[in-house]
Amino acid sequence: MTDNDIRYFGRDLIELIDVKSARDVLLSSDMFKHSPRMSRLLNYLVEQAIVESVRDTSEYAIGISVFDRDPCSYSTGEDPVVRVQVGRLRAKLRNYYATFGRNAKVRIVIPLGCYMPTFQRQSANATGVAPSHAFCICPFKCLSSQTRWECFTEGLHEELTHHLYKKLDRKIIVESAATCAGIHPAQSLDSVPCNGIGHRLEGSVHVDAERIRTSVRLIDVTTGYVAWSEQFNRAAYTAIAHQQELASSICYALQGFLAMHASILSEHSAYNSGTALL
Repeated sequence: MTDNDIRYFGRDLIELIDVKSARDVLLSSDMFKHSPRMSRLLNYLVEQAIVESVRDTSEYAIGISVFDRDPCSYSTGEDPVVRVQVGRLRAKLRNYYATFGRNAKVRIVIPLGCYMPTFQRQSANATGVAPSHAFCICPFKCLSSQTRWECFTEGLHEELTHHLYKKLDRKIIVESAATCAGIHPAQSLDSVPCNGIGHRLEGSVHVDAERIRTSVRLIDVTTGYVAWSEQFNRAAYTAIAHQQELASSICYALQGFLAMHASILSEHSAYNSGTALL
């Protein structure tokens, strides 16, 4: 390969071989290899980006080339197939890079407002989470009067705090139960010794004869809204290994949400930047 054969893409100056590699890894993943229609759409869009063919990434061109619409009768106003499928592709890409592909060095992104993909290099210390925001975790509530489950809940809180500290690129602030009880989200910034809190994590443990259900929710402290909520059902036993596995599952699910949230913000930022240049 000569110097003239080397091409770069995007503001991160990503080489063509890395772009194709990122596409091939995606297409061979479980998320795409069982979805031929989505794979065909992704491959087509990447190929058009490589040859810089803006014309062929119009909604009309995609409908004909990817979804086999009849050029004589196809109307983008009456047939939303491209808008729907590209929207699903964006969601699938966000999900992939938030989970299986979270360590990918090069990411393929389809910004809002267009169909031409962009290619972004992932920095070595990127985690999908804004490092400047502190993360507050409240002690989980045990909804059982049995002492063994109260101890389990305390242990789960300790395990989860450890996992969050290891996995999230944020300051972790551990609130006391007294501080968390009844506090209004807008007052949270005054209740802890650190400014810049983005979210507060709360949870509860409910137990019956056969299973334990751990409910976890993430609160946006600036608005008080629930940003994320999930439930984790397990068999009812109190072993330490059970606490570790449950804490790991909660942390993994939370990482996925935060990475997807950061990706959405990045897409909006890219879209707004592009609009400003028009």
